[in-house]
Amino acid sequence: MASTEELEERLRDVGERLASPPTDVGELLSLLDETESLLLRVQQSPSQSMLDALHPTMNLMVEKKFLEHPDEDVKVIVASCTSEITRITAPNAPYDDDLMKVWRYGFVQ
Repeated sequence: MASTEELEERLRDVGERLASPPTDVGELLSLLDETESLLLRVQQSPSQSMLDALHPTMNLMVEKKFLEHPDEDVKVIVASCTSEITRITAPNAPYDDDLMKVWRYGFVQ
């Protein structure tokens, strides 16, 4: 298992890659799978440095390019990543109420 510092670095890296995601769905799914596996390794109530590393990914997961992606598999992995982010930040909500409503609506459709 990677050290905390390595995990933070890998999270920063996927956040950077998600900022300009691949257009190929297969490549995007691979990147999102990697993101999900990294998020699964983050403990609840993490350190500030871990939260800082997570911040770009947290913001990207609720952008339209992911929430409204035409591929259903992409939407499923994005939902899983967002669920992990919610677990990590509990008991605090990772997003404000309006953004959580948008997120819920995006996946209920």
